[in-house]
Amino acid sequence: MRLTAADIREKKFHTVRLRAGYSEEDVDDFLDLIESTLAALEGTGPRTEPLLSADDVREARFRTTRFSPGYDEEEVDDFLDTVAADLAGRGLGRTGAPSAPVPPLPQTQPPPHRGAPEESERDVRRLTPEDIREQRFATTRLTTGYHEQEVDDFLDRAEFTVNMLRQGRPERATLTAADVERIQFSTTRARPGYDPTQVDRFLDFLAQELRKYEGR
Repeated sequence: MRLTAADIREKKFHTVRLRAGYSEEDVDDFLDLIESTLAALEGTGPRTEPLLSADDVREARFRTTRFSPGYDEEEVDDFLDTVAADLAGRGLGRTGAPSAPVPPLPQTQPPPHRGAPEESERDVRRLTPEDIREQRFATTRLTTGYHEQEVDDFLDRAEFTVNMLRQGRPERATLTAADVERIQFSTTRARPGYDPTQVDRFLDFLAQELRKYEGR
């Protein structure tokens, strides 16, 4: 479920007093920027500033406090991971991303239909090797993520497979839809990893695309 401007406006963090915390003013000001970005994307607010990207959120830094109240750092970091993943899922993964939100790749499929769709509907958007090569996932910091190198290596195989299938050479494909559905990656927590929700969503889409070729 996507975040909304109201979710940001209503977000509350616990306050710490006897250990380091984030400056409440700094965090509140940054939440205002996030809220403005989401409001602009929703069409419920004016777009007076450049939209924040997932990179902007991941790179945010706040002053720390020790002798005055501050927000719990782990809570703030976890929430910002969620915000970064949400923005990346909307196509705003990197600083300098397009000014208009770009739908994430899995949403380029035709909307669900009752009954079998027509062939022209199924082919409205077909996954390309370039789509896989350019796919980006948000990076988690303090929450569990997928091992980046394992995911990247698997995407290389997926790119090769789609390339062979599009050339009409299925015998050279190294992956099937079943392979994609069974794949499991190592997880990380003490170091960066890819957001599992985004990776899993893309893998679901990839399996669907490969199944189209296998059903021919």
